[in-house]
Amino acid sequence: MTRLWDRLLQRDAGYWEGMASGAAVLTTTYGSPDREAILPQLSAWAQQANSGSAIVFAAILVRIALFCEAQFQFQAKDDKHLFGNTALGKLEEPWPGGTAGDLLARMQQDRCLAGNAYIWDAPGEDRLVRLRPDWTTIVSELVDVAGGGYYRRKTGYWWEPPKGVLGQGRGFFVPAEECVHWAPQPDPAADFRGMSWLTPVYRDVIGDDGLTRYKIKYLENNASPNLLIKYAQKLAPGTVDRIRDRVTARYGGVGNAFKTLILDQGADATVIGNSLSQMDFSGVSAVGVERILAAANVPGVLVGLEPLRGAGRGYQESMQKFANLFARPEWRSACGALAAVVDVPAGNRLWYDTSDIAALMDKHQPGDTVNVTVYRGRKKFTVKVTLGDTREVNT
Repeated sequence: MTRLWDRLLQRDAGYWEGMASGAAVLTTTYGSPDREAILPQLSAWAQQANSGSAIVFAAILVRIALFCEAQFQFQAKDDKHLFGNTALGKLEEPWPGGTAGDLLARMQQDRCLAGNAYIWDAPGEDRLVRLRPDWTTIVSELVDVAGGGYYRRKTGYWWEPPKGVLGQGRGFFVPAEECVHWAPQPDPAADFRGMSWLTPVYRDVIGDDGLTRYKIKYLENNASPNLLIKYAQKLAPGTVDRIRDRVTARYGGVGNAFKTLILDQGADATVIGNSLSQMDFSGVSAVGVERILAAANVPGVLVGLEPLRGAGRGYQESMQKFANLFARPEWRSACGALAAVVDVPAGNRLWYDTSDIAALMDKHQPGDTVNVTVYRGRKKFTVKVTLGDTREVNT
């Protein structure tokens, strides 16, 4: 085992005898307990859903739009005040030309599509490197405990592009202490791997795609599911084929819609099937959409699928719900993961600042009562203030 890990830690060691013997932890079997990788089928499907499903794309876009707006700060554990210093520079400019928002956007995108985000603090490079989650495998080992027990400990990550991908280099091993692994939604079938929110709505995404393809086919067939043409006399098989081809060429498709249908003597045309309104297409489609958005924790108002209620109140309420149930837990989790690559001052923790996020700023009317936080030195007070009231508040 010692020889095995020595080999793994030599990132550019190349071929060794364990590759031929089957002794390596990094095998091609997805069921090995020593390695946890994202199934390539799931990763490919999630990326296809992101590019092919308007609902999935909109949900991910809204999540990224809010998530990337936060700023990194340090928070004192005693009185919770926020402050910053130069130690945050690695997060504020994670790579050349990048910002903290770019880092958060990439992490959220990988978390949505793959359930995991990997950010490598490359030694000696003074920058962070995003590792594609579908090319990264979590490597672990068993640790014996006195008394006969044991547990599994993460030792690092093996990054390697698929065999068919050219120009991406060869695989290498990253020790656990050099890499941020963010997986806010744990996979119940794994020790360390995260799970995408798309996983439980796989069938709903497929169903929504099927309805879209049905609608396209509906329009391609002259906005009618089927057209039955009957003749009083029996026709030869070749004649039937020619009539079908001629009718399709002249009257099929959206471009031929609304043309007058003229049939031969003795022919009778009957529309069979139903229309989109008769099958309640909107209602059937809405059920799948609601489930997808529920899994994404995105209110329908934020993607334009629900009407606003009175002076934008529906938007404000939905945005606050979105921030409280989705964004704040994920910001907290991301800060906990990213703290591994910054020097956090003693007695403090890496935290997030949302004070400049316009979407979360309260928009109250005169007469509304709000809670206001007031600082005097390092002491914090919370007072109730009525908007429009000019009287002095005594703290």
